[in-house]
Amino acid sequence: MDNSISVFNLASGEEAWTKSYSKLYDVDVLSSPEKIIVIAKDKDNKLQKIVLSKAGTTLSTTAFNSAPITKSITSNGELIHWYAPEGSNKERLSVYSNNVLAVYQAPWNNPVFKMNLGAMSSSRYEDITLKDIKLNGPYAVVKFTGSSLMQSQDFFRVINISSKKIYTIASDWNTRSDSSFAGNELVINSSFNVGNPLGVNVGQPYSLSGMYNLSTGKKTAGISETFTDREMGWNSERIGNHILIYLPEKGRIDIYNLSGRKVSEASITLPNSFRVLDYSKGELSLLIREETGATIQVIHTTAVNDIS
Repeated sequence: MDNSISVFNLASGEEAWTKSYSKLYDVDVLSSPEKIIVIAKDKDNKLQKIVLSKAGTTLSTTAFNSAPITKSITSNGELIHWYAPEGSNKERLSVYSNNVLAVYQAPWNNPVFKMNLGAMSSSRYEDITLKDIKLNGPYAVVKFTGSSLMQSQDFFRVINISSKKIYTIASDWNTRSDSSFAGNELVINSSFNVGNPLGVNVGQPYSLSGMYNLSTGKKTAGISETFTDREMGWNSERIGNHILIYLPEKGRIDIYNLSGRKVSEASITLPNSFRVLDYSKGELSLLIREETGATIQVIHTTAVNDIS
């Protein structure tokens, strides 16, 4: 929200450095070699890729100054994401502006894919808002939120940018969802805040996390839960090759592998605002956000089987 990034030392819990930008669009952390990729506007309103070391030193700067990119960035309302080269895919940049999704790759002169997403509507919703766009290989996954009668539903349109084939995966109503990739699989996690005035539907199975084949859209694995009280809820997050499920009413964190097998658990009650930082060797690191600031908490989990 304030167009800045901050790096913290997990061992000490102290802030290492902070950088601010005119407009910050995307941040990606690479582990090999250790680099931080920043997509932002400079003071002259030009789009740049800035490569930082983990110490915050600027290693290189690349300007995206081709005419198609420059013309599409007319405000601060665009969605822009950077993608590292992977396999046969070159380094890419996706720009969503004025209902049009354009995908570029070096040397960034013209889009290699372009589609108007404004026509993607549905009669089941009163209003539809595009929330996010992610690329993986030949697929673009576009997240929308549709609203109707004071309720909302997240849904994901998966587009094969080569064949233009499209299919949709819809989340349960009134849940908050996010997506990520695991090879040729799409992972969708959902959360539901305790205290939501509508509450959960008692007796209805909810998908807490699901894995789908990107080519077919078929669900290949998942974690579901049926609740016995309207006031219940959950939080689900992806951590590398694991899924964290926090059930506040039960005071429990469950850790699953991507295939949906539970591997460890911990009994704990957490505040509403927390983020998962890391899970390794049975230890879970969380960033706990409070009114006075943020603290890092390490939780020891108990293994429930031998497969991790």
